[in-house]
Amino acid sequence: MLRLPKKVLTRLDQIQDDETYLENLAVQRNASAFFEKYDRSEVQELLTTALVSWLSTKEDVRSQLDIPCGIMTQMNNFAFSTAILLTPVDSDALLDYREVHQIIRELAVGIYCLNQIPSISLEANYDQSSSCHLPPAYYDTRIGQILIDIDYMLKALWHGIYMPKEKRARFSELWRTIMDIDPDGKPQTSKDIFAEFNAAGLVDITKDPDFDGIYDEDMNEDPTYNPNSSEEKAVFMKYAENIMLKLTFSTIQVQQYENVFIFETAYWLTNAIKYNQDYLDICTYQRLQQRLYLQKKIIQKHFEKKKEIRGGLGYLKLICFLIPFLLSLKKKMKVPYLSSLLQPFSDDKVKTERELPPFIYGQDFKCQNFYYKENQYFHMHGGIEFDISTPSIENALEDFKNNLEKIRDCAANTFAEDSGYKEYYSIPVMEFYGRRKIASTEEKSQGTSKLEKHLFFFLFHSYYVICFELEAFYQQLYKTQWWGAINEIVNSLRVKRLPLTDAQLHDQFKKKFGFKKAMKCKSIPYGLKSAVERGLSAIFHTFSRKTSSSTINVSDEAGFAIFHHAALYNRVPIICQLCNANFNVNQRRFIMFSQDSSKVDMKKERTEMLQCESYKQRMMAVMSLEVICLANERYWKCILDAGTIPALINLLKCPKIKLQCKTVGLLSNISTHNSVVHALVESGGIPAVINLLASDEPELHSRCAVILYDIAQCENKDVVAKYNGIPALINLLTLNIENVLVNVMNCIRVLCIKNEINQRAVRDHNGIQHLIRFLSSDSDVLKAVSSATIAEVGRDNKEIQNAIIMEGAINPLVALFKGTQLSVQVKGAEAVESLASFNPLIQKAFLERKLTKYLLKLLKAFQIDVKEQGAMTLWALAGQSLKQQKHMAEQIGYNFIISMLLSSSAKMQYVGGEAVIALSKDSRLHQNQICEGNGIAPLVRLLKISRLTEGTLLSVIRAVGSMCIGVAHTSNPVSQQFIVEEDALPVLIQLLRNHPSPNIKVEVAFSLACIVLRNEVLQNELLDNEGFKYSDVLHLLHSTDKDICLRAGYALSLFAFNNRFQQYLILESGIMTISIFEPFLESAVETERAMAAFQIIVLSKVIVDVDHITLTARGVTILVDSLYSVQPATLVLTGNLIASLAHSRAGIPEAFTSLGTIQRLCYHLHSVREEVRTACSCALGYLTYNANAFRILLKECRNKPNQFLRLTNNINRDASINPAFLKEFQMQQTVGLPSLSLEKNGGPSIIPVFKKGKEHRRKAKPKIQPRDSLTLIPPVTNFMGLFKTTENTDVPVNLFSFSSALSSDIINISRPRIVCLNQLGKHVQKANSEPSEG
Repeated sequence: MLRLPKKVLTRLDQIQDDETYLENLAVQRNASAFFEKYDRSEVQELLTTALVSWLSTKEDVRSQLDIPCGIMTQMNNFAFSTAILLTPVDSDALLDYREVHQIIRELAVGIYCLNQIPSISLEANYDQSSSCHLPPAYYDTRIGQILIDIDYMLKALWHGIYMPKEKRARFSELWRTIMDIDPDGKPQTSKDIFAEFNAAGLVDITKDPDFDGIYDEDMNEDPTYNPNSSEEKAVFMKYAENIMLKLTFSTIQVQQYENVFIFETAYWLTNAIKYNQDYLDICTYQRLQQRLYLQKKIIQKHFEKKKEIRGGLGYLKLICFLIPFLLSLKKKMKVPYLSSLLQPFSDDKVKTERELPPFIYGQDFKCQNFYYKENQYFHMHGGIEFDISTPSIENALEDFKNNLEKIRDCAANTFAEDSGYKEYYSIPVMEFYGRRKIASTEEKSQGTSKLEKHLFFFLFHSYYVICFELEAFYQQLYKTQWWGAINEIVNSLRVKRLPLTDAQLHDQFKKKFGFKKAMKCKSIPYGLKSAVERGLSAIFHTFSRKTSSSTINVSDEAGFAIFHHAALYNRVPIICQLCNANFNVNQRRFIMFSQDSSKVDMKKERTEMLQCESYKQRMMAVMSLEVICLANERYWKCILDAGTIPALINLLKCPKIKLQCKTVGLLSNISTHNSVVHALVESGGIPAVINLLASDEPELHSRCAVILYDIAQCENKDVVAKYNGIPALINLLTLNIENVLVNVMNCIRVLCIKNEINQRAVRDHNGIQHLIRFLSSDSDVLKAVSSATIAEVGRDNKEIQNAIIMEGAINPLVALFKGTQLSVQVKGAEAVESLASFNPLIQKAFLERKLTKYLLKLLKAFQIDVKEQGAMTLWALAGQSLKQQKHMAEQIGYNFIISMLLSSSAKMQYVGGEAVIALSKDSRLHQNQICEGNGIAPLVRLLKISRLTEGTLLSVIRAVGSMCIGVAHTSNPVSQQFIVEEDALPVLIQLLRNHPSPNIKVEVAFSLACIVLRNEVLQNELLDNEGFKYSDVLHLLHSTDKDICLRAGYALSLFAFNNRFQQYLILESGIMTISIFEPFLESAVETERAMAAFQIIVLSKVIVDVDHITLTARGVTILVDSLYSVQPATLVLTGNLIASLAHSRAGIPEAFTSLGTIQRLCYHLHSVREEVRTACSCALGYLTYNANAFRILLKECRNKPNQFLRLTNNINRDASINPAFLKEFQMQQTVGLPSLSLEKNGGPSIIPVFKKGKEHRRKAKPKIQPRDSLTLIPPVTNFMGLFKTTENTDVPVNLFSFSSALSSDIINISRPRIVCLNQLGKHVQKANSEPSEG
């Protein structure tokens, strides 16, 4: 036990009352107990870290450290006695109030007394175990436990290996004995090493149901890259020891109103490769990153599947905000009042692991990320960090301000009623109408009106209300505060425990590195370097006292000094020690060259000239580098390698305009290279370049925009936005200089590509108005560039699309197509495509202005890129409804559609396939006309092209199937024969058996079923001549993808539809049980239930474990129940399926009729949705062949005279209705239906009324609509996902993205190679950017 100092009682202490005296004793006792959990080496590390931390020096006027930005510098005056925090609720992982209070208590001690913020890194020990490197203040804390648990799970998913916590802790104590580890860390045991680890509890993580099958999915989308090749494995394992995965948490939003703080945090999964360029060239680095990218995708997809992980992440998000928040309170001299918090956890509940046992792979482990020899165990590496800077504090939204008192009441009354012990302490939750920085969800609501567009980000959200009391951070007279007691002990122990003795140094080195390396560490240079690499602050502190600063400053054989190693390994406490000792942290790495010394001297000379005080020498240096750059394309690398970029960035900050222009001119000529861009960003180039946008010189504006354009191309969009680059660029749009405007708009365009935050920023800073203004410019270049920019500003963002249209973009865009400049029209078409995609209101606006006729002209152009853009824009305007798509396809025409299919362009092929699907859907007329127009041969030709993209191939396969099937699953023998004669069957069979994509396979199966549907001759040919086997389809029923499973069932249902022999063949090919369909029959998705019901009816005699009568009855019941849905997609699908079943087996129509189907279908004839009325009319038509249904429907039509018109007006022309029904109704109509004579239906009044004149004629009363006729919701869907969600319809949409490479023509940025200083300040207006008159 530690010996603690005795507190000397002064004379003033004697006047304290007993209560205060006892309180002081309790505080001192608690402070003493806090240090008892540490052993000697841990106390030494704790004291050193507390002593050297940057938190302990921030008030020192000599310190040059900047305080992190955000809340720590911007918190408003805070004179409140409580702090209230609001943060969004994750309903799947609720937080515990006692845990939150425990975290606040631990952070208060760590930050206020010990100057430490939490983090974790897993470090390799000499024996392959992993040390849990926590700041010592967080040993044996709840925070430490959470960090270890989450980081361990991260590494477990990365390696595919897991050991439960309880077994892990026990095995950590025993594994060295079991393995018989020698002093060098090598196992000497003769036992089966993996068997021992496995017996201790180590398992494949996929054994956990939450992670079952996670490594089976292929995340690789690059066909040229094979991550499992032996070469790639070898390269990765060569560097694996120094590759880390880390979680970084950051606060992304902070609002304040008085003592209420609303915040939101997020985390990122990042990787680090701890090598410099001497050991890792850029090509190898990129290969490693490509492999790491695939590994991270798997982890990101599945990390939050376990509830425990989500809970831990929730606490870490809270900690992420609490760290800068408490640091801010410390500056305001406020501290949490710990006595007001809930009872802390006992010490045994918060024990943290000091180290973790190694991992080892079993032979059958699923994860293939790493490759080790058999029985080779290995350590883990990586960690978790918190970004303690925050965004600027925003003013709280009105809903928070208006409910301030309610928030305070909710916080104050949390524990008012029940203060007893509970297993779980819930945190109060309140609902607020507020803005959340979350992913946009506009695609989920395609029918949203203009008034509803803001609902995507301003919605009601649940927020935790977390409250804790505060007290003044001052030491009071006569009273010992908890922080005072801890600080007193720290000050006492610091003298006794530091520095370390030689024996203590050796013991610590031996524990971390083993005996051999520990002996080497007795050499001070080697020991210093080893301590820095491992982060041993106390050892480094001791060595620093034993040696001079010149020794510390010595570089090693690679040219690295101690500071370089500390930075490479991210050892902040050691860097702080170097800063406190006035160590030169800005020193450059010195490298000895044996060859090309003249080149080194030249580079060094130029770099020194850039840094000298003489303006003339700096200008000459820049100009000479400009000459070198332009002399040879490869010399940019020499300029970069000379380390000139930081010096050039510094020149941008000087006030000399000519020097600035020459410098940005040089940088804009070499910024096309990614490595130059990285150097620019790392040297702080982004804020320097953005600051120059505020100058008065257009040459600077143009060049800086080019540099920012290049930076944004390298995925640094968020960094540019962070330094207010977008408003600075938008301000330049008021200029009237064409080359500046072109570069500025191109920069804005690139910044907005796939970046919703930047898209909104353009809107919020009034950039949209300027872009629309340039659409009416006299300059064709400005028209084209503004169109391309508008396309990216609004792409895939319905909120911004609507904002662009509200600013009046429709008419100027349409006007572009009335000109003669084809390149302008292509860019205008690109903008139209972007704005109209998945936006029905905008589609309607363009269609009303007859834009289609102008776009059709683009299809006649010679250039393939012009045709592509015209086709993609036309199909974007086709929308998502079948009626609109069919109308667009008819306008395009058969000739253009077939021409698209014959094109070599993937985009044209895709649109052609989608147009065929739209035309042929439920239309025998169009199917036959496509056949007569030779449209089948191009489709089959595309099926034979092996390099066809998957999206296009899917579209073509669906088109082939759609050509053969009509309304109510009727077949078209004409189109079936055409397709077979074009030899489509062998090609499709080949795709079914050999294509790697299950999506392709299942779609092929469905199309084959359509081709042979109700055609016995073709069915026999498929089975006998082509070698088709139902087993090829049956195995798809067991796919892990629900869509594929359901689609496979649909395909088998078509094969078996009204064909007992095919049902028998399916039965002979494999066993089919009800368990396959049960997940869909019980699904919450209505369309899945309806489709599964149809399948079990058709396949009732194939499913072996339930009798066919029970299956049929269950299926019919589900379909009838589906008619009570309010979702149009469900009603359309159900109507079509009932229509099909009504002409399948005897007894099924009677079953439907007996359950009230006729009445429900008649009810839906009043629907406002045409597709609902059509589907229900078709179902009624086929049911009229049943005598009972015939009678019920006839009665309905007699009692409601307009019902017959609704039926006949809406039924599909290819659907069938009993001629006897039509004849009977017409006969009864001729003799006069009884209902027509009733006064309420327009008959004569019982009491005669004698009035003259036309104006007195009796008017028929309006028809009564069913109550739900106005509640039908517009559908949104895609073709493949037809049976996925009830919000979807049954029409195809573009699920596949194509590369959108821009032609290098009219919108290219302006990048002159030489900066002409004599032209500065003399710009000529080259184009009128204002709208032309008339």
